[in-house]
Amino acid sequence: MKPKVALIYLSYFSEPYLDEVILSLSKLNYPKDQLMLIIVENASTDRSDAIIREQVLPKSGKELPEIIYLPQEKNTGFASGNNLGIQRALLEGAEYVYFLNNDAKLQSDALRHAIALAESDVKIGSVQSLMLLWQNPQKVNSTGGMVHFLGFGFVRDNGEFVKNITAKEGEEIAYASGAAVLYRARTLQEVGLLDPYLFLYHEDLELGWRIRLAGYRNVLSVKSIAYHHYEFSRSIQKYYWMERNRLFVHFSHLKLSTLVLLSPWLFGLEIALLFFAIKGGWISEKLLVYREWLRSKTWSYLKQKRKESAILRKTTDQDIVKLFTGRIEHQDVASPFLNQYVNPVLALIWGMMKFLIRW
Repeated sequence: MKPKVALIYLSYFSEPYLDEVILSLSKLNYPKDQLMLIIVENASTDRSDAIIREQVLPKSGKELPEIIYLPQEKNTGFASGNNLGIQRALLEGAEYVYFLNNDAKLQSDALRHAIALAESDVKIGSVQSLMLLWQNPQKVNSTGGMVHFLGFGFVRDNGEFVKNITAKEGEEIAYASGAAVLYRARTLQEVGLLDPYLFLYHEDLELGWRIRLAGYRNVLSVKSIAYHHYEFSRSIQKYYWMERNRLFVHFSHLKLSTLVLLSPWLFGLEIALLFFAIKGGWISEKLLVYREWLRSKTWSYLKQKRKESAILRKTTDQDIVKLFTGRIEHQDVASPFLNQYVNPVLALIWGMMKFLIRW
């Protein structure tokens, strides 16, 4: 018998995508009696809730698997919204949970291939589907999450043509993107769920880090294909969350000796980021990050996170950082100057520093 799977769809302003998403889920090549669809509606103010109630719920147990609908009164964020789905899935006895972004759809065999890979090794904690661009399926959105040694998280191979990628089935990745990923329920029960403190950005990175700390692996399935309607956002507000959470995750899980080794480069980055923040018009957001670090509750929470990380840890920083990168390949900062001058220098620096981390 196939494992019981809960597919968690976090709906937030999903109206433009619902028809095609639901159609793709109706075509999944997986036993419907072993599959449930948990829809968490995160207080959208468009017609998402009405469409789900009027057009989607009547298909429960028919064209679609049995549906559990969890509408929210306010936007709980990516982490808390998905956590509601996970908690219900665990109560229903799910052996796996699959996160699907509101703007992502699945190929019919996507779930079957992801499950097959996860079942091949009990040490696999998460399986990310190969994410292609919904708007242009000849191009890649993500072949896995990358972590820069200075804390940036970004997706690998975004914008590359599918024919040019070299990623392999079962290849280990630093973390899995929360837009299309399968998690083993037992792993989540051991390492915990998404961290609501992060609210937006780096939640999947931080969870992937805990999965690796506990001795499990995050892997990619190139056979499991999802289509993500990805559009790069230049919202000023996001800089606050990205910068706040970048620092918080790094300081939560790296050993103090590693942080001391990185400290000169982290400080140098802060100087550079202040310059870019002034130039880019998001200096207010950067200063709000510093204000957050002046609050006692931030340090109390960080202290608790480090305790939990130490209890969970079954591996070394040497093993954790082997999947870190010295190159910054994020759309926010992409430029010829970065690619030709900064990245080669950072890659050289990280190559030497990584060699020093033996603990």
